[in-house]
This record gives sequence, structure tokens and C-alpha cells, in this order.
Amino acid sequence: MTSANVIEYRIEKNGEEIGNFRKHLMCRLPDYSDLLKYKPTSDYTITPYGYDEEEDYWEEETENLKDFLQGLKSNKIIDKYFKENEL
Repeated sequence: MTSANVIEYRIEKNGEEIGNFRKHLMCRLPDYSDLLKYKPTSDYTITPYGYDEEEDYWEEETENLKDFLQGLKSNKIIDKYFKENEL
């Protein structure tokens, strides 16, 4: 598995890094629903970053964690969480 198959996520609150999440694209776990431990999700931001096939560093725009998670419509755990908790 190359680093191009891994996306790192930096979790911040009030501009301070408070956690990280790593997703191996070839693996089912860990699941993005693990990010629900940061509550309320609207108080946190998430920034994806990693390395491409040539091992060049990339970083995407920072996004509100709640918006990011709500964009994962196919995740049943996350979908259920937002239907029951953060409307």
C-alpha cells in the first residue's frame, strides 16, 4: 500500500490541532463515523492532506467537520447520527 492510498485528516478546534484521523482507501476501517467523537461537530474543522503517487505533499481546503460528515451520505452511521442528534 503506497502513501497515495492514505488520506490524513487534521482535526482542529478554534485554530488549534486537537486530533488526527487516517483513512486507508483500500480498507473498510477505520470508519469516518469515528469522527463523531468530536461533538458538537459544528465546533470543529477538518483538513485533508497526504502524498500523491510521486510522493508530493498535497493539502485540501479546511472545512467545517459537520459539513464534511454530512457530505458522506452513504455512511449509515453518520446519516443516522444527524437524523437523531444535530439537525
